This record gives sequence, C-alpha cells and structure tokens, in this order.
Amino acid sequence: MTSGWLLHLLSTLILSLFFLLAFRFPGALGGWLEPAMALLFPLLLLDGLFKGRHPFWAWATLLAGLILLYLWVPQTLASKGGLPFGLAALGMLLLSLWEATGLWLVAMGARWMARRTGALGAALAAALLLLAWESWGFHVYPWTWGAAFGALPWTARGAAFLGASGLSALAWGGGAWVAATLAGGGSARRALAGPGLVIGFFLLAGVAWYLLPRDAARSLDVAMIQPNFPAGQRWVGMESEMWRRSDALLRAQGWPRPGQTTLLLWPESSVLGRDDRQADPRLGAEATRRNLAWLFGTEGGPYNLVRGEAAGRPAFLFAKTEPMPFGERMPGPASLRNWLDQQLGFLSQEAGELRSDCAFVVPNGATEVRIHPLICSEALMPERTRRGLALGRADLLSNHTNDGWFDRSIATDLHGAQIRLRAAELGVPLLRATLTGKSGLFREDGRFELWGEPLSEGAYAVTLTWRPVHTPARSALLIPFLVTALLTGSLLLGWKATLRKP
Repeated sequence: MTSGWLLHLLSTLILSLFFLLAFRFPGALGGWLEPAMALLFPLLLLDGLFKGRHPFWAWATLLAGLILLYLWVPQTLASKGGLPFGLAALGMLLLSLWEATGLWLVAMGARWMARRTGALGAALAAALLLLAWESWGFHVYPWTWGAAFGALPWTARGAAFLGASGLSALAWGGGAWVAATLAGGGSARRALAGPGLVIGFFLLAGVAWYLLPRDAARSLDVAMIQPNFPAGQRWVGMESEMWRRSDALLRAQGWPRPGQTTLLLWPESSVLGRDDRQADPRLGAEATRRNLAWLFGTEGGPYNLVRGEAAGRPAFLFAKTEPMPFGERMPGPASLRNWLDQQLGFLSQEAGELRSDCAFVVPNGATEVRIHPLICSEALMPERTRRGLALGRADLLSNHTNDGWFDRSIATDLHGAQIRLRAAELGVPLLRATLTGKSGLFREDGRFELWGEPLSEGAYAVTLTWRPVHTPARSALLIPFLVTALLTGSLLLGWKATLRKP
C-alpha cells in the first residue's frame, strides 16, 4: 500500500513537470518543447484517470503543475504588494486551487463521457468542456492551454483557424481520444488516430494560411524604449528621461526617414504622476517637432491609459477595459466591489470602454495605419483582443506592459508566451513594449522575437512590413460555432448510447 502511494506521488510530480514545461521555456529546443508537452500532458493525465487511477491524483497533478508555474507569485505579492510572505503564499495556493479545480472538472467530464460513449465521446467532451472553461470561466490570471502552440510558426498558424482556445480543445480532445481508446482495450493503431488528426490539422492549416485573403502592404519604422523604471513609482522627469533615450535611438537610426512613418512606443506606466486625460497642446507639439507618431502608457485619475499623439491629428486616449481581478480591481458588481474596497483599503481601477474610436490612427503616406493598443493583461484575452481589433478596424496591435512587478521571475516569459498567438489569430503583428523587459515583436505568420532580459534597459528599432491577413479567428461566431458543433456531437453520441441500452 505504501509503495503504491509513493508510486502515485512520484508519477504526480513527474507529470506536473510536464505541465510546467508546456509554458515555462518559450522557444526551448527550437520551439518543439512546448507543443510536445501541451499534447503529451493531457494524454498522460487522462490515461491514468480513465484506467482507474483515483481522481484525487489527477487533481493533485494539476495543482502541483500550477503551483510550479505560479512560484513567482508570493515574492511578487510580498515585495510589490506589501503582503506578509505567508499571506502571499496563501494567495498563490488559492489561485492554484481555483485553476486546478476547473481543469479537473474538464478531466472528470471527459471520463464520465468515455465510460458511456467511448473514445469519440471522450474527445468531444474534453474539447467542449475545456473550450467553455477557457472562454467563460472566471480566471484571476487569464491564460489558454493553446498558447503553447505559439512556440513554432507552423503550429501557431493553426490559431488563425481555431483561435488559441480552439487549439486548447484540439490538444485535450486528442489526448482524451488516445486515453479512452487504450482504456477500452482498443489497438495502438486506433489510439494514434487522435494525435494523427491533430498533427494533420496543423500541417493543413499551415498550408491553408497562405491562401487566406490579405490587405495591401503596410510599412512602419517602429522604435521602442524599455526604460527599466521601478514598477509603480512616480517621479518628476519621467517623460523627459524617456525623450532623452528616444531621441538618442532616433538619431542613431537616422529616423524619421523621408517618406516613411516612424512610430514611437513607450510601455505602460512610462509616464506617471499626472492626469493625461486633459488637453495638453505640448504633447502634440513633442510629436510634431520630431515628425513621428507617439503612443505611450500613462494614467488619468482612476484609469490606466495609453495616449497617442501624431501631427495634424487629435490626441488619442484609451483606458484599460479589463482591469485584472484583485491586482487592479476587485471582482464582481459595483456594490460588492465598493464594499471590498472599503474593507481592504483598496482602490479599484475604473474600466474604460471599447468603442469604434479605439484605434490610434497614424498617417502613412497617402494611407493610414490603425493601431489598437492592449494594456498589459488585456493581450491575454483572445475575445477582448478580437473585439478591439474589429471595433477599431485596426491593422496593427500594440501591447504596453509594466512587467516590473515580476522582478526576474518567469512571469515575464509567461506573459509573452501567453499573448503571442494574438498576432496569428487575427492576422496582424503585435508590438510588445515593456517597462523592464522583454520587449519584442510577434508576427502574423507565427514568428516572434523577444529582446533584452528582465530588469534591463533597452532601445529597439525595427522596420515592420506586413499585409493584414483576414483569418477565420477574426469572426465573433468562431467560438459559438465550435461549442455548438462539439455540443451537438456529444448529445448525439449520448442519445445513441442511451438507445443501445436494454
């Protein structure tokens, strides 16, 4: 009995490392590690569960994997949030418990379906439940399992057709097929049909991506400043210091060039301590004098803002529409949020609105480039990003991030890994400007570059040329269609299984 318990514990710890490796090392082993682990983990987890392993061990595996992934949280909450370390560790444990229980319910639903309808039913149930959990479940830190497929360009392009959550469903559905087939005594050949279908999808999508309709080519010279300012600190001279670094980079590049627009990006919280909701002709003059378009992260009263300035254009203002639960805003309706604020001495950030003017319009010769900004954690949310791109009729995304809260932890890489599929999903590049590293560029074809290291200064320049791709994942109907198809298939299989019973 003791040896059996130890064996279960050992396998739980090993499998939790597989969970971690699906998200821990962006680009490791040439990009192959993350997709491989994203396919292997659900297969192994469900295989044990379907073959009679106690459900507790599946739950413990998920919990252990999430704890390993969130080990950076206690130190961040303690050093940046002022919480005692023990209380911060409790917060990390509660976060992991919440997320682990959601995934465990997905696994249990797949097992229930496998026992009644076999491998196909298990695959449909796993895909359906995971898709619903990612799309509509409450997440303190939003994430998608499918983000792991952003590590390789040819797998990332699959997100153009299914979206990140669709890829999550594909991975768990494939794993459930294998596990249910083997648990039911099926052949290895039949079991391999699931992974074969998954890999076949990625190969087919990688080719079909080149056939999608495209707009005319756009081109911008993009300059980014990564200042390594202390997170959350307000001090006089932040803007002037950012201009000093920006001007040095522009001089070194010889920008702006004749006939070519230059876009200057500053990260979230690059200018603090003033209300930038107000009219200020000086800001427009700074951009006009340098003959560039300037988009920067700032604040205005209870709002987290980005502001854009370009010659001959009115100032662009956009507030974060999805403040992070607990970190920036208490969850729940206004009455509950206000009560929690009073009890805890917290000041919830106000949410902005997504409207038709949510794109920063940059003159670009005879045409224009429309840029939709995503403030920090907003880029983690596929549906939020899709709506913003559509409302703003944008052809470029920018992400302004204050990752100084993360110190030197893996959270900076985790954030980058989780947002990279937004570019492939929507067919436009995503420019990532961070306060302390790693800034970078995610391209619409799935390629990406990250520059610098955590807690480092940097000044980066790239000439960006692209053609916006009209992907199926741009459609608001994609997730409802996938859910409807999976639900219909599950119900039909369940009905058929019921008819077979004596």
